Amino acid sequence: MAQDDGLRRLFRQNLPMVHWISVETGVTDPGVPDLNGCAQNVEFWIECKATKGWAVTLRPEQIGWLDRRTRAGGRTFVAVRRHCDPRVRTTKEADEIWLYPGHLARRLKLLGLRNNPPLAHFTGGPANWDWERLGIILLGQRIKK
Repeated sequence: MAQDDGLRRLFRQNLPMVHWISVETGVTDPGVPDLNGCAQNVEFWIECKATKGWAVTLRPEQIGWLDRRTRAGGRTFVAVRRHCDPRVRTTKEADEIWLYPGHLARRLKLLGLRNNPPLAHFTGGPANWDWERLGIILLGQRIKK
């Protein structure tokens, strides 16, 4: 499974009114989130993760970056795609998205998905996720199309 299981691509496809940039800083600035978005005079950052279970893998540098940016007034989020093999789990929850505020990254790493209240949680795969609602949460306002 790729680290983000296609989340970057899905955000770009389903929220095309956002100006997106994928960020790969690696060694130069560890911890910077995967996606930066800007629309309607609002800028935000998303750390994209994937899991097959309930645990979310976040490095200390990622948690630290999200904490510092949030304290500085930035809009930060952690998006997690929980994509279970339908041969193992045949429930409609086999492909979900969970969206959390960045300041919960530390708790998310420690306690996992089920023990933290998300800002949004949608099941049934990308075609059934409420992309308009996700956009409203990311921007903190209605999306102008």
